[in-house]
Amino acid sequence: MSENYNSASYFEEILLSETGFREYDARWVIEPTDGISSVGLNYVGVRLLGLHLGRFLSDELDAGKRIVVGHDFRSYSENVKNALVVGLLQSGMNVTDIGLTTTPGAYYAQFSLDVACVAMVTASHNENGWTGIKMGHRKASTFGPVEMLKFKEYTLGGQADGSTSRSGSYTFKTGARRQYIDDLVDEWAVRLQGLPRLKVAVEAGNGTAGLYAPELLGRLGFDVVPGNNTPDWTFPHFNPNPESLPFLRSVETLVTNNGADLGLCFDGDGDRLGVIDDQGKLVFADRVGIVVAKFLEETVGATGPFVVDVKSTSLYESELTSDIVWAKTGHSYVKAKVKESGAVAGFERSGHFFFSEPIGRGYDDGCVAALALLWTLCSAKAAGGNWRLSDKLAELPKSFSSPNRQPYVSDETKYVVVEKLAAYFEQREYVAGKRVISVDRLNGVRLELEDRSWLLIRASSNSPNLVIIAETFDEDGTLLKHIDVEIRAAIEATNVEVGPFASLMES
Repeated sequence: MSENYNSASYFEEILLSETGFREYDARWVIEPTDGISSVGLNYVGVRLLGLHLGRFLSDELDAGKRIVVGHDFRSYSENVKNALVVGLLQSGMNVTDIGLTTTPGAYYAQFSLDVACVAMVTASHNENGWTGIKMGHRKASTFGPVEMLKFKEYTLGGQADGSTSRSGSYTFKTGARRQYIDDLVDEWAVRLQGLPRLKVAVEAGNGTAGLYAPELLGRLGFDVVPGNNTPDWTFPHFNPNPESLPFLRSVETLVTNNGADLGLCFDGDGDRLGVIDDQGKLVFADRVGIVVAKFLEETVGATGPFVVDVKSTSLYESELTSDIVWAKTGHSYVKAKVKESGAVAGFERSGHFFFSEPIGRGYDDGCVAALALLWTLCSAKAAGGNWRLSDKLAELPKSFSSPNRQPYVSDETKYVVVEKLAAYFEQREYVAGKRVISVDRLNGVRLELEDRSWLLIRASSNSPNLVIIAETFDEDGTLLKHIDVEIRAAIEATNVEVGPFASLMES
């Protein structure tokens, strides 16, 4: 059909682009916006997706016929969810709709309602115009690449016959948000009992987490300095993405202007956490993970292992006594690896934190991650030691980390581009004057250099971009500049089409 949003065919014919099926969730443009002219999904396509998802869960994965659904705060998300529900009902699924929620709120409902399957309508941190679905068929587990590929083939192959309808059921569950917050307050009030509280700046960027985090932290006794926490689907200030520098800079200002002890920011669907320290400086999530993991080892007595993604600092290996398990980047990958390895926790540099029982339930939850960090700092303050996050970070070896650079590369070519760049670097004995110690192909290509410095180039799993990150351990961070030069030389030498990106030195 025509991809013209303003046409009769948009409402009458199926539009379901195969590029929307990604490694661990599904995302499409459903409404055109400034800079996005074509769409990849319409509501007819969403209904077909729901039909196939229900049949796939019950017939192919033997996951039963009960499913929890929810949606984030975007202007069209409820409509997308409703179309999805129509398809799920046609497939014979028994649907419990919890309405407006965060992604961890939907995961939580799987436990509170004892339902195996989940479908959360959200585009997470993607720009307006995008929609998506995070799906799972077991508690604390979402579709990974194997399930996503099978689901893609099942759906695009038309395996579910839409002409024959099975009878499902629909229930709307009220009070899901209240139950989620109440349960966390009850649980963490015990854990934080007798500990001093901190002054915390909280920024949700007008996303769904604004309905959760400020109330949760306030009820637990923290002095909350509010940012833009009223949900607004136009995102009038910035896109709520904890890896977006404009978003993070706003939290820095909120911290410094109000004398806060810490700044916390949440992405659009609440499953990621960004952190600003007491000095108003950005702290990458992998560093936050080390601070929390050291606390769990030294104070709580945790013995690991800990799971970290390939975008994370090499300091995990040297700073923790527990075993470190490396995983591909992606919430489904890390979540699965935490469960598989019996890890205490898992950390992603993008801000996904996964805590196993008794701290969490194994899934990524920005609110639980915030509470784990606050528990760490409040416990240190009660003990009379260095408790400020800036002091905790100063105890770690000095390094320089680049921001997450994401130059545009089309979905159709991004994996080919990575392979060409990987082949180029695999032939190099030295990069930026440093000997290459190892080349890891777990997820893209990660080069470890002789002084523990490293470089990663991989394809984004949920958008048409590359991901480029580096960390160096030199005196002044200038090695990042030399690595940046090497990357640009590799792009030119391999003749690949990569969009512009800022220097690794810029922040």
